[in-house]
Amino acid sequence: MKKQPSNPDQLSFSIGRPLPVLLEEVQKSSRNRQLRKAAEQMIEALRVFELANETGLSKSVRAKVAIHEILTK
Repeated sequence: MKKQPSNPDQLSFSIGRPLPVLLEEVQKSSRNRQLRKAAEQMIEALRVFELANETGLSKSVRAKVAIHEILTK
């Protein structure tokens, strides 16, 4: 089996925890106010994606697939 190189864009995959969990860790443990605020904004964006996914807000198949990937990875 070939080992894939590390990709910082896929951090949640490499450490085995979903993005919302990682964002909550940053929000709770960072001393940097800007990082905490960015994590809070990203968590809110994930909620918007969840709502869009549940309600079928997007009509674009590509957007639906992208939202699904964001929420499940």
